[in-house]
Amino acid sequence: MTGLVLKGVGGLYTVQTAEGVAEYRARGGLKKDGNILYVGDRVEIEENAVCRILPRKNCLIRPPLANLDRLLVVVAFSDPLPNLYTIDKLTVLAAYHGIEPVIVFNKIDLQDRLGILDIYGKTGLRCYSVCAAAGENVDLLQEEFRGRICAFAGVSGVGKTSLMNQLDPNGKRETGTVSTRSLRGRHTTRHVELFPVCGGMVADTPGFSNLEFDYFGLKDRTRLSECFPEFQPYLGKCRFPDCVHDREKDCAVRTAVEDGLIPLSRYESYLRMYEQIGPLRPWETRDSK
Repeated sequence: MTGLVLKGVGGLYTVQTAEGVAEYRARGGLKKDGNILYVGDRVEIEENAVCRILPRKNCLIRPPLANLDRLLVVVAFSDPLPNLYTIDKLTVLAAYHGIEPVIVFNKIDLQDRLGILDIYGKTGLRCYSVCAAAGENVDLLQEEFRGRICAFAGVSGVGKTSLMNQLDPNGKRETGTVSTRSLRGRHTTRHVELFPVCGGMVADTPGFSNLEFDYFGLKDRTRLSECFPEFQPYLGKCRFPDCVHDREKDCAVRTAVEDGLIPLSRYESYLRMYEQIGPLRPWETRDSK
């Protein structure tokens, strides 16, 4: 019997199978081999225990999630004010692992102080504008989930749980407020769990608390430009085949930035990530994760 891991707490795993939802423990041999079960794993069950993890399409460590199809990056126009670099890191980390990033602008009743609609409207990423508190445009998101495993990402206070409550009115979850002192959101989600929403599964997570590149296995910075969809029309058109789009002459990407075809903030994020990731160490390979 095969199933999908919905939750794991205290060594008990909630698994959905064709026969329904039940709790199982992992077989001792599975743990002995060093296998770690993640929410989103597809598993085999024998003799009332999880005995095997089926091949994954991707796997994230923090939060511990496997087989994601979509990552919905939730951004508030204000309260809290968006951090463009955090948004860009989330979209890049998703793309690097073959997860399609989708940006959801929430709190559209507030002022777009940083002009994020204009910035991300030029990226080629799919974007939605909603107001979770009022339920405005939330129905437009429904097709993103159908038949897929998805997750919300974004800093605390942007309205991820409010969106979940609008999409799944029968599963009301605790929502938090933004601290008036720090202007940051308070965490309300405490563990990773998959919920059925709009014909698919959505992970309500405690957040992507660590966005260090090593945690996501992003070691090969030569692949970084591929994770920016707005760069795609210009890749391969630079003067030098090994152009890294920094200071080289006749760089098609830099020209597109100067012409306003690529948002300057996205290009600056690319350069910052390229520097932070750094070159591969002598013992690493481009496929190492």
